[in-house]
Amino acid sequence: MNKHGSLFVIAAAGVLASGASFAAVDPPNSKDLTQGHWELNLTKSKFCNAAPQKAGRQIFDAGWGLVVVEQSGVNAKGEPTSGRYVYRYDGDKYPDVITRAANEAIVWKLVSPTRVEFTHYDKQDKMTSEYVRTVSANGQEMTQTGKFVGRECIDSQVFDRVK
Repeated sequence: MNKHGSLFVIAAAGVLASGASFAAVDPPNSKDLTQGHWELNLTKSKFCNAAPQKAGRQIFDAGWGLVVVEQSGVNAKGEPTSGRYVYRYDGDKYPDVITRAANEAIVWKLVSPTRVEFTHYDKQDKMTSEYVRTVSANGQEMTQTGKFVGRECIDSQVFDRVK
């Protein structure tokens, strides 16, 4: 175990014999398993719009009951993307971004350590989308599904834990 509490697990002997290995990473917060460093798995994801070339997010407890999300990636056109937002699981609305004027607000709900639900609202207080983040039983995969008002498509983004 390193100084951050991460535990690295070596794969079974059969996997090692084949020359492949993997490392599992312990989640940083047992009360909210969505916290950690995540990288988008494009092959497992489905997008309603053009898929990004790359995406990742870091979700962490900033103290005082605040959770911070930092997103970065490369969009479908090859342009860099980034965004940051903060929230509490208290039922209040929080801006969808803190690096510019927000267009939407989000209400967050921690349902269980493995499930977070959140709803987006526009400036007229109308719901625009609903999301669910779930973390797998082993804590190594997070799936975020999104349903958009007035659209039949369901967005499903799958992330692998990297830290």
